[in-house]
Amino acid sequence: MYNTNDLKYLGNINSPDDLKKINIDKLNIVADEIRNVIIDTVSENGGHLASNLGIVELTMMLHYIFNSPNDKFIFDVGHQTYTHKILTGRLKEFDTIRKKDGLSGFPKRIESMHDIAETGHASTSLSVSLGVEVANKYYNSKNFVVAIIGDGAMTGGLALEAINNISHIPNNLIVIVNNNEMSIGNNIGGISKSLNNTINDRHVQDMSKKIKEAIGILPFGNTANEIIRRLEGSIRNFIAPGIIFRDLGFKYFGPVDGHDIKELANIFNQVKSVDGPIIIQINTKKGKGYKPAEEHPESFHGTGSFHISTGKLKSNKVKTFSSVAGDIIINEALINKSIVAITAAMTAGTGLTDFANKYPDRFFDVGIAEGHASSFASGLSINGLIPVLFLYSTFLQRAYDQVIHDIALMNLHIIIMIDRAGIVPDDGETHQGIFDIAYLRIIPNIVILSPTNDKDFEAMFNLASITKSPFAIRYPKDKIENEYPKNITTTNISIGKCHIVTEGSEAIIISYSTTVNTIYKALEKMGDTSSFTLINLLSLKPLDEETLIKYFKKHNKVLIIEEAIEYGSIASAILELINKNNINDNEIKSKVYIHALPNTFIETATRAELLHKYGLDEEGIINIIKKYLK
Repeated sequence: MYNTNDLKYLGNINSPDDLKKINIDKLNIVADEIRNVIIDTVSENGGHLASNLGIVELTMMLHYIFNSPNDKFIFDVGHQTYTHKILTGRLKEFDTIRKKDGLSGFPKRIESMHDIAETGHASTSLSVSLGVEVANKYYNSKNFVVAIIGDGAMTGGLALEAINNISHIPNNLIVIVNNNEMSIGNNIGGISKSLNNTINDRHVQDMSKKIKEAIGILPFGNTANEIIRRLEGSIRNFIAPGIIFRDLGFKYFGPVDGHDIKELANIFNQVKSVDGPIIIQINTKKGKGYKPAEEHPESFHGTGSFHISTGKLKSNKVKTFSSVAGDIIINEALINKSIVAITAAMTAGTGLTDFANKYPDRFFDVGIAEGHASSFASGLSINGLIPVLFLYSTFLQRAYDQVIHDIALMNLHIIIMIDRAGIVPDDGETHQGIFDIAYLRIIPNIVILSPTNDKDFEAMFNLASITKSPFAIRYPKDKIENEYPKNITTTNISIGKCHIVTEGSEAIIISYSTTVNTIYKALEKMGDTSSFTLINLLSLKPLDEETLIKYFKKHNKVLIIEEAIEYGSIASAILELINKNNINDNEIKSKVYIHALPNTFIETATRAELLHKYGLDEEGIINIIKKYLK
């Protein structure tokens, strides 16, 4: 790990004011030191590497030319703010990033007055920045507001809505489009292409050809044409996005080399005197300065700890629910030609890389656009295909309206694979998947299942593929154990049917997903696997009401344990069930205890640390059982 005393310049920077004291000719050294710190830290802690290495000079020059926090920087997504954190007084704490009680991997307002907005989802920066800028106008403030958005996030509908509004409201917003040619996955869509590609317009090409021919007959023609050839790409890149953004009401600047410190200084000084909304296109390279990340930026978007010398991960590859999900859809697609896969810029993260390579004509990455992905899936389903929509739980929240109106209302055969459901490690509040049960279970027509391991996962997907209704399968960001008790689950999966793991007389314990595994291990440690009736729900919506009521009549105590927020989740559904049946049937005497996540935003830590804190590991579950059932 780095030592701040070994950093010639960076070790003395405790605020942007300290950065401004350094001669601009020495800033390349500062950039190198920042990269070394980021690489050293991420190699130990894991994190977002490629995006942060690509934005070092850009972030550094923003702080060098502007005056944060009076001038406000709002980073889209927020995972690329490591340089920003380092330059705003957090260098000495930087080795704690993404650790329990350490720095967040995203902007965090309680960490620093330089963090203006807590961003963890894409395409939000323009809307937030416009609001901050309009408030500036209201208070007659002359301070600048700068939004930093990647070209991939420009594919999100929210960004396009903001662009439309920006052109209709008087403002001096500065928008930096960080064109790195790859945002998480390969960018999809016309906007991204116009930013990345050169113009192929025949008029431009004809004019270019004629100019070259005319110059070629002059004595210095060959030299001049070589200069033109080198400038041609830049000219074309300038014209294409320039026209688009000018038509939208922006003053366009660029493209700018995002790694050229003096060019960045010049452009930032220039735009400070320009009135009206501004867009600056800045071209950067993801993974800049670290060869493995430059060559494989998607692999180093979000990475675990790795060996710096090789770029290889330190931990051995393990079987995860995400990787199994990718294998399952490949196997099913071999049999069922109607199955297609959709994701929103999360090909690798959702385990779809192999499927995309094997079935390119049946794979759709729609860019960072979860709402569109869901409505697009509805169109595919209407016309006879079976779309399988792979989304992280936290990002599915962005498509809630589409799930209701474009999927469930029409009762379409669409499978929603909800990755990273429950507690999510390292990325903090914005990435937790703890709300999906609460917001999905109230929607008519939708079926919700949750696997415990790879065997019932495959059975659930097989069932979903033949069930002509909206079907959601939710699973955690967790490894799958190589061995587990055979009676934990069953491959005989049915909608609205649970599985009785153990049957005893003391009390009922109800749970689902990997929490069932943990409960069983806790009971083994207590020597009580035969004392309690342990129910693995499997089907979260609809519940197996008949079986649950039967057992409620036999036991005086019920303990519900779940890795989701208590309000609105399965515990609420079971209480509703008991209440409904108690009205007509006084035989149910069960006292119900609930152990779930509190109604709060879950902080940054490892999965193991969070499960321990919230009493969902073996130790915590043993304590809960002793507290309520003994």
